[in-house]
Amino acid sequence: MDSAHAPQTHLPDKSERHTRLVLVRHGETPWNAEKRFQGHTDIGLNDRGLQQARSLGAYLRHDTRILQNTNAAYCSDLTRARLTAEILLDTQLAPVSRTDLRERDYGHFSGMTAEEMAAHDPAQYQALRDRIPDRAISGGESLLAFYDRIKTAVACILNDHPGQQVMLVAHGGVLDCVYRMATQTPLQTTRTWLLPNCALNILDAEHETGELQIRLWADLNHLKNTEQHNIGDEVDGRVA
Repeated sequence: MDSAHAPQTHLPDKSERHTRLVLVRHGETPWNAEKRFQGHTDIGLNDRGLQQARSLGAYLRHDTRILQNTNAAYCSDLTRARLTAEILLDTQLAPVSRTDLRERDYGHFSGMTAEEMAAHDPAQYQALRDRIPDRAISGGESLLAFYDRIKTAVACILNDHPGQQVMLVAHGGVLDCVYRMATQTPLQTTRTWLLPNCALNILDAEHETGELQIRLWADLNHLKNTEQHNIGDEVDGRVA
């Protein structure tokens, strides 16, 4: 993408009583392309994921309201998120890696497709599909434990940067948790919103209450007219 012709994202100005959160899911990985659940497995970006990150990085450098106004940046310590963050930020900021921003731990389901999960452990696969909050996966996390981990991590980051703008690069499950926090959507509710790789998501957090308001979600304008634009959500079957 030619950054000189990047489309402009229309955003309201951030008020002084809000902290702005620029939220990005990592670029595509080989397991994303194969619809495999990654969890804590440390998978790198594929060529498409690298280009997605470069395209978004070019856009962020063109739209000076975003990158130049970012005061701090955090990312999951897993390679796919850390590398995406480094590409987006270039030399502007060094992202701080945090283990508490990792994807949900899928335990013995890590690396499997939905079909493989169903064959391997039908009962736990059904619990995963039914989004039973306190049902842990063998060797992994329950949905509730994962959500509580992300909620705590995000609150800590926001509390450390009152009135500032912060970038957070993480995983689809992390973004799903933040969306549910902002919209007060129960964990049991089937997901209907998208979580594309390297889409742009922006929220404002109110200082006094911590209430999150979505300003932009799953925006892919920066990938228009590129071969990376036709991005699927690899869990379109709504397994998780």
